[in-house]
Amino acid sequence: MDKPAPHTTAQSWSIYDQKTNTLLFGKMERERRECASLTKIMTAYTVFKLIERWKVEETTLVTVTSDAAGVIGTSADLLEGDTLQI
Repeated sequence: MDKPAPHTTAQSWSIYDQKTNTLLFGKMERERRECASLTKIMTAYTVFKLIERWKVEETTLVTVTSDAAGVIGTSADLLEGDTLQI
């Protein structure tokens, strides 16, 4: 592979090409790890399914509520009143 591995601060990670059955990059990729981001993955999946079902336009803006901004454990640094484009 000609390109350098992407920079990440994760303790372990991997990028795998399923079509060629090849590990492209990795750091401690064989270490057993707990699935730390399952909630984030399922939230994103749910959002994408709702966007598809409700036919939400890509220009739709979502405003962060005080409840959403107050959720502990996020690293997105979202503040109440921030707007995000879907």
